[in-house]
Order: sequence, then C-alpha cells, then structure tokens
Amino acid sequence: MALSASRHLLGQQRPAVQAVATLRNSGKAQPGASRVSKATPVFNTSVKTLQEVVRLGKSEELSNRQLFARLQADPKTMDRLDMLQLGTEKPGRFERKKWFRYIEPEVKLPHISFFAGAQAAASFPQESLPEVGIVGRSNVGKSTLVNQLCGSSAARVSDKPGLTQQINFYTADNDFHLVDMPGYGFAYAKEDTKKHWLPLIESYVRERKTLRRVLVLLDARHGIKANDREFMALLDCTYTKYQLVLTKCDLVHRIDLAKRHLLVSQEVDKARNCIPRVMMLSAKHGAGLNELRKEILHTCSLGQKYLGSHKKKEAIAQAEYFEQLKIYKDTARSKKRRQ
Repeated sequence: MALSASRHLLGQQRPAVQAVATLRNSGKAQPGASRVSKATPVFNTSVKTLQEVVRLGKSEELSNRQLFARLQADPKTMDRLDMLQLGTEKPGRFERKKWFRYIEPEVKLPHISFFAGAQAAASFPQESLPEVGIVGRSNVGKSTLVNQLCGSSAARVSDKPGLTQQINFYTADNDFHLVDMPGYGFAYAKEDTKKHWLPLIESYVRERKTLRRVLVLLDARHGIKANDREFMALLDCTYTKYQLVLTKCDLVHRIDLAKRHLLVSQEVDKARNCIPRVMMLSAKHGAGLNELRKEILHTCSLGQKYLGSHKKKEAIAQAEYFEQLKIYKDTARSKKRRQ
C-alpha cells in the first residue's frame, strides 16, 4: 500500500487503534479498563441492558442478581435448549427425565491440519481459501473448539490461559482455513509477548481479504465482558463480519443460559457488523457443534458440497422428536389430572 493510502486508512480507522490501545491495558484490573474512546461504537454494559429489559417501578432499586432473577427467558429459546440438551437442569423434587432424546444428524467437517503460524504480519501465509477466525478471552476454549469441530487434536490445549501465542492457520482438506488467534485478557505469558498479540490480530482482521467471518467466543457463565466489548468495537471499526458464540454451556443452568442468551442478543442488535444470530454450544458434550459446523460451511460457500442430504435428515429427526414430545406432554397432563 502506498504511503499516502496508508495515512488515509489510518485516519479513517483511528477509533480501532484506540480500541486496541484500551485492550492492551485491559489484562490488568484498572479503574478505567472498561472505558473506550467516545469515537468507538461500544456496547451497553450488561447492567444497563438488564435495566432496559427488566422494567422497574419508579421506586424500585434492585441489585444485578435480583434483576437477572426477574428476567424472563424466551420460551422458544428454552425449547431449543431442551431439544439440544444444552445447559444443565436444576434438580427438583418431582423432576421427571424424558424417556426420549433428539438424535441430531451429525455434520462432519473435513479433517484439519496445521500448516502455518505467524507471530508477525509478514509471516501470514498467502491468501487462497476462505478463512474463519476464532478469537476470545484467554481460556474461553478456542483451541478445544477447533479440535472438537473437526474431530482432531491438531490444536494444542492447556488449562493455563495464553497457550496460543501466535496466529495459527489450519487447513481443512484444502476447502477452507480455520484461524486460531491468541486470547485477549489475562494470560500466562510474558508481557512483551502479550503486547504484540493485539496489533498482530488487528493487522490480520484489517488486511485479510479472504477472511469471511470472525467467531468471537464468550464464556456462557459471564456473557459479554469489558474486553469483549472493546474487541467487538475494533471489529466494527474495521468493518469485519463477526458472530458471537457462547461456550461452556454445560456449566450453566438451562434457565440462566436462556437469560444470558437474551441479554447477549439484546446487545448484538446494537452492533454494526455482528451477525444477529448468537450461537450456543458445549465443546465438552458436543451439544450445539453441528449448528456451528453448518454455519461455517455456509459462510465458506460449501453448504451444497457437504450438506446435500442433511436438511432432509434434520427435518425427519425433528419431526420424530416433536411427535415424541407431544406424547410426553400429553402423558404428563393426564397423570396430573388423575392426581
């Protein structure tokens, strides 16, 4: 790029640079760590979103926990979570387990293999295939998700945050690339190393023409945190398409997961370049992975190649599930009447 063009680009994207500067300092708990420049399109805080969704009386003052408890989950989301077995059920005295399950037709992605790692923008491999980037806070489960999506062990996994210290490129049968980026936030890494991560990621999302979408992973227990908002502001400023994915859904009660999904969806509506559909999954149990696999294939224009007969199989499986669900509910009602 010519020098004049570079200056013009930097002038247009100054808010993105400010967002990166904020993120660099947000690994440590600081009083102003969650603040972003006024020029940056930011998300409302969870507290403000809670107050918007839960309508309080004039004299009511509730804590965040009380606001979250009063929040009404979307029944359709609850049905979906129940169908996919996402989230845990709160144990009840008269709880009855369903005698049937939704058997979801499996979607398989091509086997992946590592082919390039970059610690500097000059080391990025040549642009060729469609790319889907995966990013999020340290220890949110990025590398685990890469392995689970493709049934592989190509990505190194650790319990310590910050194992991924470069941008790793994985090729999926020469059809598309999955790109695993370093995590932002707290990480067990040297400060000099962490300082280079965000400028590296910024260069990647800004310059990569083959990048189709960035999957921003969020811990379902916490939702959108300050570092996430600042990174999403960067993606908005660089006109990068991205989508939010709630991970570790097996660690959250189903009703709380539905509420968390509602809050995150409310905030997504105010974003500029975010795909409005918020996805949920558990890499540990495999629930929700097929939905994300389908999303990746459609994003890379590979739906016709890999999902030819899947839609028909899915329709049959869902019809069987809803038929069994109707029988289950009718049986439960008749037992209640007899009691």
